[in-house]
Amino acid sequence: MNLKKGVNKLVVLNKIQSEIITRLKQGLGSMVNEVSLYFGGLENKEVLTKIRKKPAILLTFNQAQVKAKGSERLRFELSAGLYVVCICNRLTDVPSNPNADINNLVYAVLRLLAGQRLHEELNSFGLQPKTVRPLFISPPDNLDIVVVEFEAVCDIYGLESDHYPEYTTDVDNPDYLFSLFKGKQSEVPAQFDSLVLNIKNKIHKTNS
Repeated sequence: MNLKKGVNKLVVLNKIQSEIITRLKQGLGSMVNEVSLYFGGLENKEVLTKIRKKPAILLTFNQAQVKAKGSERLRFELSAGLYVVCICNRLTDVPSNPNADINNLVYAVLRLLAGQRLHEELNSFGLQPKTVRPLFISPPDNLDIVVVEFEAVCDIYGLESDHYPEYTTDVDNPDYLFSLFKGKQSEVPAQFDSLVLNIKNKIHKTNS
């Protein structure tokens, strides 16, 4: 098993969120004035209703569950919940410009994200839409806020028992984080070609 390419995808959650933000920014165009990460809960009505640049899309991480996958001891499945919050005024201050209403935003978010694997970071189902619901029962006047919940599923792998990550200078390697902060490391295994070389040497000595 090549653990170097798939060790701990909890680190990749940042990349997944970043790719969702990029996709929404590029896909929605002038339909929204802001697409950004939101580090907070959905219950924070004060923050969500006071956002200035509307229409807006906010992405926030909910929670993740991890479970063993099959009988392989080192393989697990990570299921992460992500909320895409759509915020839109019911009335516009500039009637002459085309404006998206809340239903437009929800449709666009579903169209752009549903099933996306985000450069193969996720499993074959991609981003799975789970729920679409109004966030508050009684939002402020002339304001619609709807949250679209997605589930992102990917595999994560543990390390061999009593092993630590190996040193790497590759910033795309999931174990680069440990090298960056000088965590304890396991030695890199001997190269396989050295075994082949030894076999060839033994054959040569036998024939001599």
